[in-house]
Amino acid sequence: MAKITGRLWGIVFLLLVCALPAGSQVDSNRLVQELFAKSGLDQLIEQLPMIVQEGMHQAFAQNQDLKKIPPQAFQAMMDAAASAYESQKLRSIMLRSFAGKMDDAEIRSVIQWLDSPTGVKCTDLEKQSLTAEAFQELSRFAEEIQKKPPRPERLKLIGELDRATKATATSVEIFINSNLAVATAISLSLPQESPMPLSEIRKKFEAGRAAIENALQEQTRVSLLYTYRSLSDSEIKEYINIATSPAGSKFNAVGIEAFQKAMVEGGMDFGQAVAKVFGNVNPKKEI
Repeated sequence: MAKITGRLWGIVFLLLVCALPAGSQVDSNRLVQELFAKSGLDQLIEQLPMIVQEGMHQAFAQNQDLKKIPPQAFQAMMDAAASAYESQKLRSIMLRSFAGKMDDAEIRSVIQWLDSPTGVKCTDLEKQSLTAEAFQELSRFAEEIQKKPPRPERLKLIGELDRATKATATSVEIFINSNLAVATAISLSLPQESPMPLSEIRKKFEAGRAAIENALQEQTRVSLLYTYRSLSDSEIKEYINIATSPAGSKFNAVGIEAFQKAMVEGGMDFGQAVAKVFGNVNPKKEI
């Protein structure tokens, strides 16, 4: 999870709706495309199917009952995850959720910061943190800071950045929804008369949200320390300032809401697909 945290700009794709005059809508679409390209959002969204599939691989490796599932059924479930969390589909869901909630001035404010030296530097660091090499280095980095902790002032700044960018909150959403997909697969694949409905599985995860957040907060802190290790304290403060500005705050709030909707819908689609794989489909029953 740490590999996708700490991103103010990597949560959602912005789009204004038809309520705007035609000329303004064209300009807004251009701004949205510019923001999409500069924020690195495409790289984040492209990671989501892989994240869900990786969680499933780990679950299947550790669960003796799941190891009994035939290879063809397992592959069908992997394919179902790729389809349910397909990036273009999730992006479309987020577009609908985000529609009309930010105006051109707010979008330009975000783009202006992305074009600044610090903004460009942050985006580059975030993209670099998504590489396979970075994932391996992160583990070594975590061990290093256990032996030699960062300065207290640096830790305080990183905590402020976490709160400003909603990094832990985003990690929690990804964790819950990717593990929800795995739990759904387990429920629907094991022999039983009445698989647990997706809504009930979700309730169980939501009941443990506080504990999950506590567990992920430290992991997120390490990720932020690693990703932005080359930033000066003043550059991190600049990032915090834009994240807590009116435009940045709205971007975060609306973005997380849109992301939640996309992940929930992806989970529902995945549950339906896995039910078909194992013949547990009943159109009158909730999946």
